[in-house]
Amino acid sequence: MKFLLFFPLTNKDNKHKASPPLSLLALTPLLIRKGIDVQIIDARVEPGYKDKVLAAVDGADLFGVSSMTGYQIADGLEVSAAVKQKFPDKPVVWGGYHPSLLAGQTVMDPRVDIVVRGQGEKTMLELADYLAGKLKLEEIDGLSYTKDGEVVHNRERKVADINEFPAMPYDLVDVEAYMEFNRRYHGDTRRGLSYVSSFGCPHACGFCSNPEAYGRKWRSLAAERVVAEVTGLVEQYNLDRIYFDDNNFFASKKRVREICQGFLEAPQKFEWFATIRPSQVLAFGDDDLKLIRDSGCTKFMMGAESGDDSVLKLINKGNEAADVLEATRRCRDHRIQPSYVFILGFPTESWQQMQTTLDFMKQLKEIYADTRTTTLFFTPFPGTPLTRLGEASGFTMPATLKDWSAYDARSVQTPWISRQQKIKVKQIADFYIPWAYPNQLGREKIMRAGAAKKPLYRLFTEVCRARVNAGFYSLPWEWHLARRLKLT
Repeated sequence: MKFLLFFPLTNKDNKHKASPPLSLLALTPLLIRKGIDVQIIDARVEPGYKDKVLAAVDGADLFGVSSMTGYQIADGLEVSAAVKQKFPDKPVVWGGYHPSLLAGQTVMDPRVDIVVRGQGEKTMLELADYLAGKLKLEEIDGLSYTKDGEVVHNRERKVADINEFPAMPYDLVDVEAYMEFNRRYHGDTRRGLSYVSSFGCPHACGFCSNPEAYGRKWRSLAAERVVAEVTGLVEQYNLDRIYFDDNNFFASKKRVREICQGFLEAPQKFEWFATIRPSQVLAFGDDDLKLIRDSGCTKFMMGAESGDDSVLKLINKGNEAADVLEATRRCRDHRIQPSYVFILGFPTESWQQMQTTLDFMKQLKEIYADTRTTTLFFTPFPGTPLTRLGEASGFTMPATLKDWSAYDARSVQTPWISRQQKIKVKQIADFYIPWAYPNQLGREKIMRAGAAKKPLYRLFTEVCRARVNAGFYSLPWEWHLARRLKLT
C-alpha cells in the first residue's frame, strides 16, 4: 500500500522561507512501521509539484492534504481537483487545523472525500485498514465524511500520548531544502532546522484556535527523548540551530531543566529558540534562566499581543503589560533576546488602545534595544472566541471551503480598523521604532553599510528617535524615502 501526502503552498508568491512539513512527517512513522510506502510532496520546495503529484498518485492508494486556513486551501483544492479529475476513485483525505475546525464545510466540497480531525497518526493507520477491507469507515474515530448527501462526524478521537509514536523521519524529505530557514548572523550562514517536542497548550487565549482543535491539553515528549532526537539531528545534519515549533515549550519546569542539562552535556554545541509566555519567564528563577541560556537558548519567542491591560483582559491573555516589561528586563540580564508578537485591531479595540501598544513597544526597546517586535493585525480564524465576537461586530466569515480559499490574512479587512490605521501602525511599528532603537542586526547593518549609505542610516536613526520620543508621525517623509530606496 502507498500513501501520497501533499503540503500545499502557504502563500501565492511562495517567497516565505520554509520549514519542514512537520504535520506530515508526524503521520508517517506508524504508517512506515505498518509497511506502507509513504511519499511527501511539498509544493514550497518542489518545482512542478502538480505534475509530480499526478505522476505519484497513479500508484497510490490514498492522497492526503495538510491545510491551515489561508492560501493552503486554494492550492490544496486546485491540486485535489486535478487528482479527482484524473483519478476519480482515489480517496482524497484532508487534515490539519482548518479541516479539523470546519470539518463539515470541508467535506462538503466535492474535491474532498474524508476529513481527519485533530491528531491524525492513529486515524491514518486505521484508514489503511479501511482501504484493506479490515474496518468500516464508521468505525474510525476522528473522521468526517458524507453519506447520502449528509455530513457524518464519527466520534472524537482521544488525544494520544505522543511518546507512543516513533521519531519523525526527517530523511523522508530533502532536509537541505529547508536549511535556508535561518538568517545571516555576523556574516555567517547558520544551519537551522525546526523540531517539535510537544503539542497543544493549557491556556485559552481568545484569538487562538488550539483549544477548539485539541482542547486545553498539552502533550510532550519525555525530556530524555527530546535530548536524544535533537542532538541526533544536530550531529546528522551539522546544525547550528534548532527551532522548537512548540505551542508552549516551557509548560513544565522539570522537563525544561532536564532538556537543558542534556543539551549542556551534548558533545556538539548549538543554539536553540522556543516559545515562552511572559509569565513563564517570571516564574523561572535566575538559576533556571542561567541554565537555559548556558544550554544554548539565545532567543525567547513571546506573544505580548498588547500593551493595554484592558485589551489583554479582553483576549484572555493571562498576564498584564507590566509582566512583559519585567520579562524583558530579565531577558536583558541573562542575554536572551526577547522576540515579541503584537496583534492590533481586535474587535472593540479603540485607536487609543492601539496607540498605547505602540508606545509600549517603545518602552520595551528602551529597556533592551535588542528586543525584536513583530506586528500583526487580528484576523478572524475559525474556532476562537474573538472570532465569534468579530462576527457579532459585523464581520462575515466565509461559508464554504471554496470561499475560504480566497481568505488571505494579509488582506482581510475587518470593520473595526481602517486601512489608514493599518498603514499608520506599520509605519510606526515596522519602521520608526526599529530605526530609532536598532537591535543587534540593525547595528551590524549600519556598521557594514558602504560610505554612501552609512550617513543616511545614521540620519534615519537620529530622525526616527526624535519622532518616536515626540510621538509625532505626520508627514512621514523618511518612510517614503526608505521605501523608495528599498530599505524597509
